[in-house]
Amino acid sequence: MSKITIKKPAAQVAASKKAAALKAAADEKRPQPSWLQNLARQLPPLSNEQLPPAPERTWAANLSQGPPRLLSKSDICAITNVSYPTIWGWMRDGKFPRSRVVGGKSMWLSTEIERWLAALPVRPLKGDAPLEVA
Repeated sequence: MSKITIKKPAAQVAASKKAAALKAAADEKRPQPSWLQNLARQLPPLSNEQLPPAPERTWAANLSQGPPRLLSKSDICAITNVSYPTIWGWMRDGKFPRSRVVGGKSMWLSTEIERWLAALPVRPLKGDAPLEVA
């Protein structure tokens, strides 16, 4: 006959569960700052109908930032999440804004990159109405 053994949880598990319970209880008791309570009372919740479409939000954000910024090669690679050879191929094919030569380095205008990002297609989700082909 085989002997059935029941494993007990490690000592660390019980301690971590206790610590998590204490933290949750402390968070419930902690009052919100008065400025946050006032702000929550003053601002009505925004619905998706009240937000302008993405290109207008980008354009409005640019107005408040002043002149366009120059973005480096590493900035562009971080924004697009692709390597520089991919960016170079896209520029060659006309799919991505061309860089400017600034001090011997390739730099991009932030306004052009934001326009490129705003023009990207939106990913369809399950349950969306199918696109009708004309």
